[in-house]
Amino acid sequence: MTPDELSKILLLDEYQVLGIPQEDFARLEPHIGNRAYTYRPATGELRIKVPSQIHGTVSSWASDLRQEGEVVGAFDCRDLSLISEGSLQGFMGEYEGIIKVPDCAIVPRGRFWPTLVFEFGYTEPYEDLKADVKLSLEGSAGKISKIIIIKLDPLRDGETEIQKGFVEIWHLVDGQVKKHGRRKSLFPPPRSHAEQKLELSLRDILRSQLDNLANEGWGKEDTIALHF
Repeated sequence: MTPDELSKILLLDEYQVLGIPQEDFARLEPHIGNRAYTYRPATGELRIKVPSQIHGTVSSWASDLRQEGEVVGAFDCRDLSLISEGSLQGFMGEYEGIIKVPDCAIVPRGRFWPTLVFEFGYTEPYEDLKADVKLSLEGSAGKISKIIIIKLDPLRDGETEIQKGFVEIWHLVDGQVKKHGRRKSLFPPPRSHAEQKLELSLRDILRSQLDNLANEGWGKEDTIALHF
């Protein structure tokens, strides 16, 4: 595949799964641009998400959580970076060599690995999102605290509003990837929509930087609420 051929494919407004040999990836990678992707060199599989206005929702959730932490006095939001184009490398075990660019991630100052990763799926199948969850949690050996999945069913012909969507939190427990709590519905909006929120502990948000970045009076079990 040539760079021009890849660029034409990426003009399509949909999720793409491509075969790219390892020897060609370094040459083609700069043409992926600011898209989230996962590349598995052992199989040559490249999965790319084409950014859309809806994908901006993911960044806004991460930004809202960061801002809420400052509003309630838990930490200085400037100590938490939002990463939407940086690649994650250094995965271990069966995931060694894989390159992952998440939709969005929160990285506390002084850490290499993010603590929270947000993954958004529209045309991307739910099973592929779960594969990303396993990669991030198992491949980082739990250095990533939580993965937040936001999944919407694509609009069908004639539809103008999203009919189904949900959010889930995943984490690593005793080396096993497990869902944290229950799935929360986004669409159709539940009656309790105004009260819906995700609660994330400072331990999960700050991890090894808890003692350095948490404000006085805030401990690892205290939580920050993300309303949606």
